[in-house]
Amino acid sequence: MNENGFIRSNEASQRQMRVQEILRAALNEILFRGESKNYILDENIITITHVDVSPDLRKAKFLFIPSDAKQIDKFTDAFNSAKKVIRKKIAEKVQLKYVPEISFHFDESINEIEKLDKIFSSEKVKNDTRIK
Repeated sequence: MNENGFIRSNEASQRQMRVQEILRAALNEILFRGESKNYILDENIITITHVDVSPDLRKAKFLFIPSDAKQIDKFTDAFNSAKKVIRKKIAEKVQLKYVPEISFHFDESINEIEKLDKIFSSEKVKNDTRIK
């Protein structure tokens, strides 16, 4: 468990994983249909890559990648300003005892993938992998 009370995905229970998938699908539907009432979110392509749910299911952390990765702060601010509307829409779409408090964070794993891609495509690695 990390300092925020979330469990790493490899430690999550079946119940948590099920709720994570339900919440991810609900948010994707909200964004796809333009129901967030925020122009930035409704008019851009945003991928929800993962949802972390706390063990008591009262907190959910959504990880996203926007279509324009250069404007992460703009998308984060848009999510935070639309948080109440999104939470209300999630409550309408899913059957949970409690609607979790939600937060939104840029998925940093895309940066790691780009770094690895650069490493693997470098000449040094290409030379190392050639059969001699």
